[in-house]
Amino acid sequence: MGRFVVMVGVMVAVCRQSLHAFPQPLSLSADAREMQEMKISWGAATKAVLDESLAPHCSVILLTDSPFIMYSLSQVLRNKWAINLLQVAGNETLAFLPRIVKVARKIRRRAWCVAVLVASAHPSFLLAFARESRAARLLAWETRLLAVTSLTSYKAHDLLRRHWTFSMMNTVLLNLEPIIEKGEVLVHFPYTSNGRAQVVGVARWSSLSGLTHRGDTQRPFSEKFSNFHGAKIPVTALILPPFWKLVDPHAADSWSRYSGRDCLIMKSVARMLNFTFQMFKSSNIDEIMASLEADLVMISGFRIMLIPQVLARIDHSYFIDPASFTFSMAKPTIQPQWQSLYYPLGPWVWLSVLISTIVMSFLMYIISHMDEDMKSRSVVLETVGMLLGQDMWLQMPRWTAARLLVLLWLVLVFVISTGYKGTLIAFLSVPKYPTRPETMEELAKSNVRSLFTQNATRFLTYFQQSNIPAYRSVSSRVDIAITVKEGLQQISEQRKAFFHERYNTMLHIAEYFTNPDGSTRLYVARQNVIPNYAGWMMPHDAPYKQDVDRSLLRVIESGLKEKFTDDMMSQAWQEIRLKQKEYQEIRTQKTEQQEVKNKEEEEEEEDTSNTDQSDDRHKSLSLDHMQGAFWILLVGSILGVGAFLGEMIAGPRRLELATPWAACRADCLLFFSQGT
Repeated sequence: MGRFVVMVGVMVAVCRQSLHAFPQPLSLSADAREMQEMKISWGAATKAVLDESLAPHCSVILLTDSPFIMYSLSQVLRNKWAINLLQVAGNETLAFLPRIVKVARKIRRRAWCVAVLVASAHPSFLLAFARESRAARLLAWETRLLAVTSLTSYKAHDLLRRHWTFSMMNTVLLNLEPIIEKGEVLVHFPYTSNGRAQVVGVARWSSLSGLTHRGDTQRPFSEKFSNFHGAKIPVTALILPPFWKLVDPHAADSWSRYSGRDCLIMKSVARMLNFTFQMFKSSNIDEIMASLEADLVMISGFRIMLIPQVLARIDHSYFIDPASFTFSMAKPTIQPQWQSLYYPLGPWVWLSVLISTIVMSFLMYIISHMDEDMKSRSVVLETVGMLLGQDMWLQMPRWTAARLLVLLWLVLVFVISTGYKGTLIAFLSVPKYPTRPETMEELAKSNVRSLFTQNATRFLTYFQQSNIPAYRSVSSRVDIAITVKEGLQQISEQRKAFFHERYNTMLHIAEYFTNPDGSTRLYVARQNVIPNYAGWMMPHDAPYKQDVDRSLLRVIESGLKEKFTDDMMSQAWQEIRLKQKEYQEIRTQKTEQQEVKNKEEEEEEEDTSNTDQSDDRHKSLSLDHMQGAFWILLVGSILGVGAFLGEMIAGPRRLELATPWAACRADCLLFFSQGT
């Protein structure tokens, strides 16, 4: 005895019927003949189709609107597969169908191998199931759908064409004729060799011969999208260089009209799957997702960063690139470097020099009291003077220990002064730029405002809903820019951060914000701010996803993607350089014409441009580099004047202690008296 499982039984009926744990035998008084026909035709034919395509360890979800069909199928199928029975009945079947489909989806997601079996003699119920299964995402391509019904041949063919679930998904329709105990297995192929969609009878069933296949047709549950047979597939994308760009506006088809990195990848996938594409341009991401949800297009060739706000509405292809969403800012300007006199030596070196000077002065003081000839000299001034490269003792001490001490001090002073001078030149010559934000944490600490374009508002929502404090901090200070160029213009004039795709940002900076010598005031951060990948967009549970993914993987593993990326960047830089060259030539021509008309105005413009270029390049040392020495001079002068005035005010008694100061005071008094 095979496994038999009843997961959920739901019956909605006006007469308050209920579904028991196991299908109960129907009363023979109802119609014994009809029940017997169903048992033979519906059950045997369905089992014959499933026997060929479903392994014994798989599960079957049986959904129907008829207790007769449920009884007939369950009695036959339960001997081989695990059966999950879902029944709706009564006058309000369609109203309660969405609830049943959601239950079936839960069962399907828990099962490793599952087939959905929907059986009904009413086309309205089958169409309602098709709509609800698409809305509730019941089916994936791996989930096989067997629809069993009893219709005329015309209605059966029309049923397969009328909805995505039957026409595109992995669906087989078993159309039975119970009276003569025969049936036909139908499959809808949207792309065939004759260039149009076609409903194909892949097999026939009869109670005498069983299931027989047609030799010239495909088998049930076979691949539909491994070969598109040259069909033209509708795709959409944002025309955003260098991924998609218009190269020939007058071309007859989209294949020749567009180029770019992602366009070349799309063409490679198209060659492997044997299709061409027709481009429907979109202006924003919302328009792309709406087109995919409405089945107006099949693929979006514009790669998007995979975040929950996007994946809630659409599915994605195999990963193409890491998510390259990042930010750009203006390079920080050179800060006033009065500290440049301090930077050449580390804090511990300065401390060691200070301690060594104090110790050396103390030792020199002791030696000076041992030698009568040295008592008249200032030991501190001599020690510090040697440190600063000034003169030393004219008469060396007679003690060998003192000479050795002076020698060691001179060696230390030579090493320190030489290293300091060399490093000081480097610090003065090479500008020391302040640190610039490269990560989201550093950007959050800088407390600057952020800029997003209209197409990037979903990433702003991603930041606002993030669990990382830095992302929420950045999203609390946001402005909106209409275009990428406008956003870059704002950050070049104000201290802001502009969030956009990395490659496109780099090309905009190179084209619009780079000087002829290659320098620019803007930079792109090293870190990609979204820790995920980017891929193409597709409808949820698209049946052709696995074929597109397989082709994309071949493109990536073969190295074509890297080649297309390198070609894309080199071609983009070449185009930018050509534009800059043309711009320079036009500017030169205008300058020559202006020179003929007004030579003085042209010379004034040249002087202004030369001054600007020299300021930008920073080839010479400016006051920002050298102001440290001037600050020391200014502060020292102020302290000297203060000391002088203090000694003047101190009184005669203190000044008489030093004859030079007394003479200076007398001279100053004489000067002021003569002046008065």
